[in-house]
Amino acid sequence: MINCIFVLQNLGVCRKYKLLKKMKYSILFLLTILSFAELPAQYSKKAKEAYSSRYGLKVAGGIITTRPEISYLGNDKDQVINQIELSNSTPLFATGLWAQKRFGWLYAESNMLYSSYGMVFDVTSFTTEGRSVTKMTEKFSYLDLQIMAGLISNGFRIGVGPVMHILARHDSELMDLQNYNQKLRDVSYGFSGAIGYDLDRFSFDLKYDKAFRTVGDHIYYGNKKSLFLETPDAISLSVAYSLFR
Repeated sequence: MINCIFVLQNLGVCRKYKLLKKMKYSILFLLTILSFAELPAQYSKKAKEAYSSRYGLKVAGGIITTRPEISYLGNDKDQVINQIELSNSTPLFATGLWAQKRFGWLYAESNMLYSSYGMVFDVTSFTTEGRSVTKMTEKFSYLDLQIMAGLISNGFRIGVGPVMHILARHDSELMDLQNYNQKLRDVSYGFSGAIGYDLDRFSFDLKYDKAFRTVGDHIYYGNKKSLFLETPDAISLSVAYSLFR
């Protein structure tokens, strides 16, 4: 009888031991599941950031990198009546809409900006009374449509892309010159390269724009095109702010 009681007691202890052992494994399994459950949440946050879209406003300022250059304006008798010297440019300003989409290590960006700048000329007039020098200015306004794409890592970006310049407005004091004529291009093109950094809702870019036109593309002396060869390339610094993302 005593032996039976001892055996039953041993069986009870064994069952408790097995139960505790099962509970131990169950707890370990539950903790493991919970630890792995946190990973998708962290991953989804990073994935969301890596494939995020942002839309907002952008402002930019910069310079036109032209160098001094001289061209001569003649009359119908091929006599030089003006020396037109490209001396400098006025600052570039731009503002408009901006959008950015990330694809992991890649990104794409589009801009629709209204930009304006000016070119300053020193015009020397040759007359029977001598010579005189007058400063004359041309002002340009464009609607710039651009697409850029490139690489992004830890907020740092490098990208390139084409740009279309649609002429919105043009005012020129050179029109007062005798025998001066102009043939404006409504649409011109260029290509850009930029480096940038994204910080929360802000995006900062340093960009170089190469223009596929010359300063004198539209300038004609009578029916003869001017010989200006400088291109209105630009270096600009921009700041964009994401309103939606």
